[in-house]
Amino acid sequence: MTRMAIDEPRPFTLHEPAEVDAALALAAEHFRDHAYLAGGCDLLDQLKRQWRNRGHVINLKGIDALSGIRRADDRLRIGALTKLSALERDSDLAAMHPALALGAARIATPQIRNMGTIGGNLLQDSRCPYYRGPWYCYRHGGIVCDAHHGINAEHAIFGGDRCYTVTPSDLGPVVVALDAMIEVVGHDGARTLAARDLFMPPGENITVMHRLQNGEILTAIEIPVRKGQRSAFVKNAPRNAWDFSRASVAITLEPLEGRARIVLGGVAAIPWRCHAAERVIEGASLDQKTIDAAAIAATDGAEPLSHNAYKVGLVRKLVREALTQLA
Repeated sequence: MTRMAIDEPRPFTLHEPAEVDAALALAAEHFRDHAYLAGGCDLLDQLKRQWRNRGHVINLKGIDALSGIRRADDRLRIGALTKLSALERDSDLAAMHPALALGAARIATPQIRNMGTIGGNLLQDSRCPYYRGPWYCYRHGGIVCDAHHGINAEHAIFGGDRCYTVTPSDLGPVVVALDAMIEVVGHDGARTLAARDLFMPPGENITVMHRLQNGEILTAIEIPVRKGQRSAFVKNAPRNAWDFSRASVAITLEPLEGRARIVLGGVAAIPWRCHAAERVIEGASLDQKTIDAAAIAATDGAEPLSHNAYKVGLVRKLVREALTQLA
C-alpha cells in the first residue's frame, strides 16, 4: 500500500503560550490532537505531507525559559529551544565541550541552524525515505521494512530489528558521549533521564524514535563539566552542507578517571555506544596501534545490509580521525 504525496497542511489552530504550564494545559486540552512547535524544521514538513495531522499546534518559541546557555557550578545547562547557531558560536561551550559546538556547526545550512533547536534536533523523527514516502512500513503500522531488501545505503548496520532506520540527530551521539541528562516536564510533573535513555530502540517500540510521552516537553539538557575532559566530533555526509550524516562519531575522554565514551551516529536507530572500542582505549596510551585497534573494535557486531557495507570501513576511518585529534 502507498499513501498519496501531499504538500499542503490541513488547517490548524496556532497557540502561542508564554509559560511552560500554559503549554502543558493546552496539550492536556487537546491531548490527542496537538503538536509542539520549536524550530519547525521537522514538524512543518510532517504537517505539509499530512502524515502527522494535528488540529492544534502549540508554539513554544515565546517561552523564554526554554532558551539560553547557562553555567551552574559543575554543569552546563542548555535550554531545549536554544538555536543550533547559538551552540555553534558560543565560545565558552566550544572551550568546554568542543564536540557539541562542532556537531552543531555541521548540521545542515546556516539558515536551518538559525531556525533549528537543540531539542528539535534530538527529537526529530526518522528520515528514512520509505517512512517519509508513500509506503506503509512497520513504523507506519505496516507489515514490511522496504529498506531491508530495497535501497538501503543510508540505513543501519547496528541494532536493526525489523526497522533499519538511523537516528538523524547529529547531536544525539554528542550528548550521549558527554553523559548529559535530559529534563522533561509533562502533565504528571518533571522527570530527568540520561541522554542514552532518551532514544527508543526499534526492538522496544518500532513506531517512535524517543521516549517522551504524549504532552511532555523537553525543557533542558544538562551536561557535566569534568576536569580534564576532552571531546571530538567527526561526521561524514554526501555533502559538507545540508545533508544528514552517513556516519558520525562523538568521543569523550576523561584521563583523570580513566573513562572513555565512543558513540556513533547515522548507523543505528539510536546513538550507538561502542563499548568494545572504549575498553581498548581506557587506560591506554593513544598511540597508532591503540587507535587502530579501537577503530576495528568500534564495528564489532555490525550487520550491514545489501548496500551499506561501506559504513563498516567508514566508521573505522572516523573513529581513527577523532582519536587522532585527541591523541
